[in-house]
Amino acid sequence: MSTQKIWDLHLKYDGPVTQEFMDGNKQLAESIAQEEGVIWKIWTYAEGTNHYGSTYLFKNIDYLKKYREMHIKRLNTIGITDITDHIFDIFEDLSKIDNAPIG
Repeated sequence: MSTQKIWDLHLKYDGPVTQEFMDGNKQLAESIAQEEGVIWKIWTYAEGTNHYGSTYLFKNIDYLKKYREMHIKRLNTIGITDITDHIFDIFEDLSKIDNAPIG
């Protein structure tokens, strides 16, 4: 087992995907890259739908919990409230066999 944690986040966003939206997300991505405890984040979406998401790898559960609380509040502030998420442990040895980008 690993102390690293996966956070899988899903949300619905009904607004338009404009250049302004993408510029704002670029700034957010640059900010997230500086967050303590975040190893990486993958941004996801289901084309043609209002479904968006992210999968993060955190150094440990403490960093994840701190970031999760802040980020969900941030999403709520901009009107995103349809959010589901899960926290996963990692089978590190098995994941490494399949070239997972973990420490």
